[in-house]
Formats: sequence, C-alpha cells, structure tokens
Amino acid sequence: MKPRTPRRTSSEPKVPRRPIAVDLFAGTGGLSLGLKRAGFSVRAAVELDSEAAKTYRVNHRGTPVFVSDIRNVTRGTLKTSIGDRRLDLLVGCAPCQGFCSLTRKNPDKDPRNGLVLEMARLVRSLRPKAVLMENVPGLADMGKRVFNRFLRTLESCGYSAEWRVVQMANYGLPQSRRRLVLLAGHGFEIPFPEATHARDPRPGSKLKRWATVRDAIGGRRAAPTLEDARKSGGPRKHRWHVVRDLREQTRARLRAAMPGASRVDLGDALLPECHQDGYTGFANVYGRMSWDQPSPTITGGCLTPAKGRFGHPDRRRTTISVREAALIQSFPATYEFATDSIDAACEMIGNAVPPKFAEVLGAQLAAALLNARE
Repeated sequence: MKPRTPRRTSSEPKVPRRPIAVDLFAGTGGLSLGLKRAGFSVRAAVELDSEAAKTYRVNHRGTPVFVSDIRNVTRGTLKTSIGDRRLDLLVGCAPCQGFCSLTRKNPDKDPRNGLVLEMARLVRSLRPKAVLMENVPGLADMGKRVFNRFLRTLESCGYSAEWRVVQMANYGLPQSRRRLVLLAGHGFEIPFPEATHARDPRPGSKLKRWATVRDAIGGRRAAPTLEDARKSGGPRKHRWHVVRDLREQTRARLRAAMPGASRVDLGDALLPECHQDGYTGFANVYGRMSWDQPSPTITGGCLTPAKGRFGHPDRRRTTISVREAALIQSFPATYEFATDSIDAACEMIGNAVPPKFAEVLGAQLAAALLNARE
C-alpha cells in the first residue's frame, strides 16, 4: 500500500505563501526584479510601450505583460492573472515628466499627469493589502492637486499611507537619485526602511559610506561606438556596452572636462553659444562623473553630454556606455535590453526603478504584510 502523507497538526507552523504583486507602468522590469528578489511573486505587469514590454518579457518570462494604456485596464483584466487570492501588493511608477523639474514646460497641460489617478482607480477596485508608488519629488509640489487626490482615495479606502522624498544613495545605490516614495497598508502602517549608507558616516556609525561610480563600473574595458558595434554583430552582441557616435565638437568638450568639474571650467570657446556669456543654467552638462562619488541621476539622456554629467570618469573615454548606465541603475550585467535602438535603451534604463532600491522596499513590504497576518 502507498503510505499516507502525514496530516499537519495544529501545532506545526504553516509555510507562508509568497505574497503576490501586480506592477503597473512596469517599464523594463526594474521594480519587478527587486520585488522578486524580496520574495514576491509578480503575477502581472502593465506597460504601454511595446519596446519596454518586449524587454520585460525577455527578463521576466513567467509574468504576463499587458501591453495596454492603463486607462483601458480593469479589475477583470488583472484578476485573470491574480486568481482567487486577494492581491497583496499593487505597485506603480506613473510617467512623471509632467512634474519633473528637468523636463516640464507646461505641466498643467501634460496628459500624463492624470495617470497617477488611474492607479488610484485600480487601488479602489482591487483593494490590495498594500500599495507602493514611486515618482519624482515634483509630484508633491507641482503635482500636489493630483497627489492629494491620490492620498484622499487611499484614505477613503481604509489605507494608512506614509510618503517621503528619499535619496537612494542612502540605500546603497551608486547614484544620487531623489524620488518620492509612498507606502500604504490596508488597515496597517508600513514603516520606511532605515538607511544603510550616508555621505559621511559619523565615527562609530553602522552606516556605510555612499557607493561610488567605481564600485559600479570600475575595471570595465572601453566600449565601442554604436557605428563600430553595428559592424561587428550589433549592440546586443556587445550586451549594450556601447557609446554614442559623437560629433568632434562634443568630443573636444569632453576631452577638456575634468571629473566632477562644472561646464563653466571649459571656457566659452568650447561651449555652445547658448551656454556662453555668463549663462547660469545647468552646470552639469558636458561634465564627467567622478570615480569616487555616486553618479548623478541616470536619465533617458544618459549618453548625451548636453543633457547631464554623463562623461566617463576615465578621460581617455567619452561617455559612459548603455551597459554602464544600467549597472549604475543596479541592473545585473546579464539583464537584456531587447532593442537595437540606443535611444530606446537609454529611455528604458533612465525611467526604471533601480532594482537594488526596489528590493529594499520589497523586503520592508513583505515583512509588513507578514506582520499584518499574524
């Protein structure tokens, strides 16, 4: 006879099920990767951009991706992936350019501003146990009307929400990246994780010093230009360790740039006319990163010297590569970017929630959810 499986007695501890999550505005999957590392099962992702969705699928093969405008996504759409269980966590980082100080022109007219409220709509219909939202700091001031409506929705649905603007370098990211983060529990509070790093830790402190560009990309060989990569199999064969083909004027500016120095140190002769004669705008453009500091915020323009301090700290090189930007964002070296467009690859990386920071938040959320069950 086949032996019977022993019955679990009431005194035996139950093995907790993995908490389940849905990722809205999922992009290339940086947030999903961090949540999975923290123990979550990501049951579904929603992403409008087909290039980003393709990259998500390549790296998260077990997670269905709905390539759709969030305004067309309903509770029924997502329940097919969630099943009969109550959703543990709904996460989202809505497109933020309308509230970003670097890119906004007419924030009141940007059609993307209302997408935060689409997340609120899905919170109301799905009633997840917890909510995580990440966005630019400008959401709390330039976008305060939208943000306050989001908060009122959470409150009316019984959530205890806490938000703050955090510096991700304080959690081990080798990058200065300030973002608004909101954590909300349905009937319970979710405390923010304690910082693990500091710019200058006090003597005797348990905090580590900020991670640096050297920690992220030190020791890597020089990258070929996109044109050279295309002659030898394409950028994906080089795992996107590729830089842009720059004009000679731009290369001259970078040759003169010192790591960490301001563009004004280049002198008017090397600067574009719009940056001459006492121009007081962005000082980081045409600049180089410093080896022993965190990088500046990685954006969708992360290989364009005119858009920030994206010059490589090694003065023999031009800018950081696409892969180096991804490493600074804490994507693993094996993460694939399923595109042949350098602009698309940069946008995917710059718009992502860094997986390392997502894992920190995911661990905090998983612990809070477990405590709420007990």
